[in-house]
Amino acid sequence: MSLLRVLPVLSVILVFALAFSEAYSEDYIYRIDSMNFTVYFDGVVDVKAKLSVNGTCLFFSVVLPGSPFANFMVYDSSGVPVDFDVNDDNVTVYCFGESPLYVEYETLNLTFKEGVLWTFKVNSPVDFYLILPYNASITGFSDVPLKATVLSDGRIMLKMPKGLQYVSYVIPPTVAEFRLKALNAISKARKAVEDAKAEGRTEGLREAESLLNEAEELFNRGDYRGAEDRANRAYELALNAKKPLFGLLDYLPYIAALAVLAVAVFLFLRFRRGGLAKLLRENPWLDEDEKNILKVVWVKGGGAFESDIREALDLPKTTVWRIIKKLEENGLVKVEKIRGENYVKLTRR
Repeated sequence: MSLLRVLPVLSVILVFALAFSEAYSEDYIYRIDSMNFTVYFDGVVDVKAKLSVNGTCLFFSVVLPGSPFANFMVYDSSGVPVDFDVNDDNVTVYCFGESPLYVEYETLNLTFKEGVLWTFKVNSPVDFYLILPYNASITGFSDVPLKATVLSDGRIMLKMPKGLQYVSYVIPPTVAEFRLKALNAISKARKAVEDAKAEGRTEGLREAESLLNEAEELFNRGDYRGAEDRANRAYELALNAKKPLFGLLDYLPYIAALAVLAVAVFLFLRFRRGGLAKLLRENPWLDEDEKNILKVVWVKGGGAFESDIREALDLPKTTVWRIIKKLEENGLVKVEKIRGENYVKLTRR
């Protein structure tokens, strides 16, 4: 009889306990489930984060590492973009109960370089994965990684514990040197081919152009030695290219002069009516640094690596990066990733 009297009381207690447990389990606005960082050759870091959000939450604010951000995105599990506002490192997300949410952005402010030594540093609220650039060699870290893996493409991936962490690494100078030598050889060969065309020396030039195309393809794939070899061969062929014999040797000097004049007039008119001059006229808001970056990209054939632009203009990395982002937002250039580096191309020539 006493048991029958106790059962209703126990039932009420159980119901309240379950209700309290459910309410407690929902007693959060958001939580960061995972963070992944991919570091590229030039120090740019691609950040990806997954967040779980309380189903009753209409909006929330989250602090993320590495501000200022570039190419910032928030989207749901279906890939649909979600509205947000960014104020320094604080991001307000208007989720209206959507969960989970995914955040992606790029930043230059999680890496710094001293001499040849690069360091990645972040304060993460959760354990995170870090992917280092191609050919990077680790020289030190704040804590022993929880896990270390070599990816199929040769890059190192570390799982690091949460908190303030750093990982130092170097990219062997030989790789950078091979890259620079290949880039210089390609530029030299391209100029030799253009000079040969302007002078009418077209015999043997087709093979030089073919080798130059191979060199550029090998360079984009990271085979710098192969690219340098092809470019040097293209350069020699372009230097040794001959003018074709028309049979009317007496008139050949006049024909060549007319051809050179025609090319000069064509290039002059193209520059005046279109091309770079037209681009600058149509965008009078450009300042000198912005114009100079467009000129460097134009001179290099309509495309150039961000690092080459910095070297040509002797401007800070962050300055060049921000100008390029502004030009990209205004539709003047587009940026592609080639083996982890930003490659800037004019949208039209």
